[in-house]
Parts: sequence; C-alpha cells; structure tokens
Amino acid sequence: MDLATIVVPEDEARAKAAEYAEAIRTERTAEDEALAMGYRAAARGLPLIRLSDAVRRGGFFDNGLPRIAVINADAKEASAHWDGDDIVFADEQVDSQWGNRGALVNRHTVRVRGIRPDSSRRWNSGWTVVPIIPPRIRPRRHRLHRRHILWEVEEWKRGISPRDPALLRHIRGDLWAVLAVWDLTELERAVLAGA
Repeated sequence: MDLATIVVPEDEARAKAAEYAEAIRTERTAEDEALAMGYRAAARGLPLIRLSDAVRRGGFFDNGLPRIAVINADAKEASAHWDGDDIVFADEQVDSQWGNRGALVNRHTVRVRGIRPDSSRRWNSGWTVVPIIPPRIRPRRHRLHRRHILWEVEEWKRGISPRDPALLRHIRGDLWAVLAVWDLTELERAVLAGA
C-alpha cells in the first residue's frame, strides 16, 4: 500500500513544533494547534499522510468503490458509500447512509472529500471486514476509539479479510499520523474471514 507520506526531517519538525507551541500560548488558532500536532508527530519519527491522497492513489474497483478503506479502530465491519464527490466510511454502529452529516471524522464515520473518479463508473456501496490490531501495537481500550485503521480492501464483501493495515491518528482535516503498519498473518485473516 502506497501511503505517499509527507516528509519532514525530525530536527526541523522539533524546531517547528516548539515554534507553534509558543504561538499557541499567545494566540490559539486551530491551524496552529494542527501544525503543532503534526510537527510533534513528525519529530517522533511518525509519517504523516493526507488521507485523500492515500485513498486516491489506492485506486478504485470497477464498481467505483475505493481500494483503500479507513474506520475507527474499534469497529468490526465497515461500509462505504458515495455522497456526491465524497466517500463516507461508516462502522456497523450507524446507518451508513445517514450517520455522517458532513463531518470529516466522528465517532462512527470518516468522510474523504472530493475524490470521486470519472463519472462513467457505477457507484455502489459495500461492506468489508476491519483488520485486527496485534497486541504489540494495540492502543489501550480507552484510546482505541480515537485511533483509526486504514487498509487495502481485497473485495467489498463481508467475509473477505484484508492484508496490510495501518494504525492512524487524526490530526486535523485531511492530515493523519501513521502510528504503525503491519501485515496480517494467514491465521489472523482466516479468523477474520470466519467472523
């Protein structure tokens, strides 16, 4: 999976993080807070991505659904449907058609804006299994709902398990930090397929 990371050298990231932290003390703006968070993540060596770029670069199936999905880390299944030029991913807790009222990220949905490819394709919706997070990188339960999993979808059908997920933390808007990347074993994939 090609995540097309935003590269910021760690030394530069540390200096910029300190600069924006100082700016936040005197004049707090949402942009300054997002930049401080992004630079702190880069200073820790975490890759940064624009989610829309990752989904777009992943490509689309013939039915128009994306090959990349993203949802809250505590979800078991995820759906995708188009809302204009946006794709909305929803977990099993909400009605995927009505659970997102335009928010980019909320408790049960993630909206990726403006990525719809050419209009000659059919536009469907679908469901898929969400990858499990191995214990060595799994966040504590109280933090799990604030993390997201991004993965390459094998096929938008229940019972088809994914291969190579990434654990993400939302920073702001389209900007996300990649906390970990792993491959699912064949045993993990078999358990997910039977769930």
